Amino acid sequence: MKKEYQATFILDTHKWREPIDALVEQVKGLIVEMGADIVKVEDLGLKSFARCPRKEFVAGQYVTITCKADASFNKILQERIGLNPNVNRVIVEAVKA
Repeated sequence: MKKEYQATFILDTHKWREPIDALVEQVKGLIVEMGADIVKVEDLGLKSFARCPRKEFVAGQYVTITCKADASFNKILQERIGLNPNVNRVIVEAVKA
């Protein structure tokens, strides 16, 4: 049985030269590859960080993707998304029914 999850991504776009939509599509493709059904995608925009550990990375593009997936979704997503250098962070929350 699939549960609903909300994943918020902070995208590291300081070296990304294509449109942001292409990176969002890449992340969506990964989620679909994992067998999840995407319900909603929301671009939250570019947000500046309060503390910048790297001078070249002072802001990130925030995107929230809501999807329905198996219980192992969070663990597998964390493992697979770590291989993408353009994703700085991801926070996954279960959506209460």
